[in-house]
Amino acid sequence: MRRALRWLLPVLAVLLFLLGGGTVRRVCAEAQYPFQRASGWARGQVTQRLAAAWRGLCDGPARLDAEAEADRLRTMLREADRLAAENAELRRALGWARGQEARLVAAPILSHGGGLGVWPRLTLGVGAAHGVGPGDVVVAPEGLVGRVAEVTAHTSTVMLLSDPASRVAAVIPGVATGIVEGDAGEDFCADAGESLLYAPRPLAMRFVDKDAALKPRRQTVLTEGSGGRYPRGLVIGTLVARKRETSDLLAEAWVEPAVDPTLLRVVFVRVRGAVGGDDAR
Repeated sequence: MRRALRWLLPVLAVLLFLLGGGTVRRVCAEAQYPFQRASGWARGQVTQRLAAAWRGLCDGPARLDAEAEADRLRTMLREADRLAAENAELRRALGWARGQEARLVAAPILSHGGGLGVWPRLTLGVGAAHGVGPGDVVVAPEGLVGRVAEVTAHTSTVMLLSDPASRVAAVIPGVATGIVEGDAGEDFCADAGESLLYAPRPLAMRFVDKDAALKPRRQTVLTEGSGGRYPRGLVIGTLVARKRETSDLLAEAWVEPAVDPTLLRVVFVRVRGAVGGDDAR
């Protein structure tokens, strides 16, 4: 009997599969689906990771080269932007110079004197061969820079307004007159003049009427023009503070220069024979 059942059961299963094949196959497929789905997801994950690892091995050097090239292109774009800004600034300065009555010689700056405020002088790439001489006034579109102190055939040294030897007759129109002097700044070295750590300070406007109506940050200081050293009307800077009273009649004030020499790339020298005030020198 048991032997008959062993044969009968497989026969019945085959008959059921043949008679209701579609239903049975659907039941079997549905029963297998969760396992197949899990198996397929696992195979996919393994396959993707293996493929990514293989691509990394094959394409790694090329990707590194691409990243290096992208960095190089970004650097070139930054440099192009910087050059474009410098060119725009130069065009603006040259346009300003063309509109001036005085005869101006464009002068590239060769040296800023060793860094920010370390030495209050500039070295220019123009000299006697370009008609530049000692005492010539140096300007920028923003205002007065200083005066030529020394000249060679093709270079010149400019004494800036911050130089302690600088003296400029100045006026706040309709308010006061005075003398703007360079303070050079604070030298942090034990030996004067040898420090690389140097803090520039505002210019000092001395011999100002004590009763003058000074208004910090609202008044522009100009060259007064007396003495013939500087033409009249050049911008020196802006009054930033009343410093102190030096006597019963006089006071001092601080003036922020209109020009920051450390930011300049080119200046203009007003050579002798120019109109608008230079002839008086």
